[in-house]
Amino acid sequence: MPLATSAATDALAYTLASLSGLTPDEAVACALRAELDRKRAVAGLQPAPQPEPTVEELLARIRSYGPWEGPTSAELAAELYDAEGLPR
Repeated sequence: MPLATSAATDALAYTLASLSGLTPDEAVACALRAELDRKRAVAGLQPAPQPEPTVEELLARIRSYGPWEGPTSAELAAELYDAEGLPR
């Protein structure tokens, strides 16, 4: 059952998401887990085990960073090795 949210709550979720590089749903889930862990620590309870992200979640997070803008593998290899393939 979805939770009712307000415009202010949505704005907070989107702000947290943009600052942390997560989707709004991931940011809210992360914030809720952190708060639950703090409450459990105060109560002397163990933190809940963290679920492992699925491959789809990891790929979505990687795609959210945008295209790679760094050097290519050929450029990196050229910096490390000479024309004969020996280390510089």
